[in-house]
Amino acid sequence: MEAKETEIAEEEIDLAPVHAILDSFPSRDRRYLIPMLQKVQGVYRYLPDKAVQILMEALELTRAEIFGVISFYPGLLITEPGKYIIKLCYGTACFVKGANIIANKIDECYHMRPGDTDETKLFTLQTASCLGNCGAAPMAIIGDDTHGTIDPEKTLELLGSYKLEDEPEQQPEEISS
Repeated sequence: MEAKETEIAEEEIDLAPVHAILDSFPSRDRRYLIPMLQKVQGVYRYLPDKAVQILMEALELTRAEIFGVISFYPGLLITEPGKYIIKLCYGTACFVKGANIIANKIDECYHMRPGDTDETKLFTLQTASCLGNCGAAPMAIIGDDTHGTIDPEKTLELLGSYKLEDEPEQQPEEISS
């Protein structure tokens, strides 16, 4: 049944932005593929299959050619990510200081390994080769926020605060007289 729901969601996507993106380039040349993919992902937060299909046809590329590019660049996503993308640094300093232990703790509590999205679609866990702040190892970027010198427990507290932020405000119950 989930596959059917995904298909229905795919069908409802407004593809007008994809055509506008194509029209914004000087030509429909394959050399523009990467910036086109980036712009499409900028609109949808990932690359919907129907949008990729339009680019395939417009640029006269095969599915394998386009997905060869998409799979090469870890920043290009073919599945819808969670609201917050967690980029956990796996650079040498972060790894030595326990990044893999943090990833295991996230998996234990949120049931997601690197590359996965939790079932609530709030978080997507990714790893990064280096986030460029080894002095604050281990570190992660959650959404737009950078967090350094984290440990497994601090990471869970941080994720909990994002989860709380995302919950709708509780409306006071009306008292009936």
